[in-house]
This record gives sequence, C-alpha cells and structure tokens, in this order.
Amino acid sequence: MERYNDLNLWKIGMIGFLGTVITLALVLVLQVLYYTVADRLTEERLVQSSMTHSDTQLAEQSVQLTRYDWIDREKKQVMIPVDRAMDLVVKELSAAQNEERSP
Repeated sequence: MERYNDLNLWKIGMIGFLGTVITLALVLVLQVLYYTVADRLTEERLVQSSMTHSDTQLAEQSVQLTRYDWIDREKKQVMIPVDRAMDLVVKELSAAQNEERSP
C-alpha cells in the first residue's frame, strides 16, 4: 500500500531548481534590456545636449562678431565687427604700400 503522505523530493527539487534557473534567466534578460535602453537614452541626451550647447555658443559668437562694444573704456579699446575690421586693415595696408611706392 502506498503512503500518500510521503513527499516526492525529486519533483520538489526539480521544480525548485527549474524555478531558480528561470528566475535567474529572467533577471539577466531584464538587466540586459535595462542597460541597453539606458545606454541608448544616455547617448541621445548627450548628443542633444551637446548640439544645443554648441548651437547656443555659435549664436553668441555670431552676435559678438557683428556688433560694436567696449572692451575696456579706460584703455579706449573697442570691439568692432569683423567685416569692418577687415576693411580697415586693407585700407591701412594699401595706404602703407602707396606711401612706400611714392618716394
């Protein structure tokens, strides 16, 4: 006669082992998914951040290149637009060359 109150240790052990393996596999898969998504989001944020920063920086530099302003009032140093500065340098150099040729 079989005894119905005996435990089947082999089945219990196998179910426990399989449950552990499945749980560990699930944890590993979820970690891989998490880190993959986290890396992708980090890259996107860095690219967007650097582009926004560089766009802002370029806009500020563009404004500085096209405006008149004081650098130091005491020393009477001024900032002029690049185009105007190039014109002045060309005029000065051409005037200097004309003076050298004339004597």
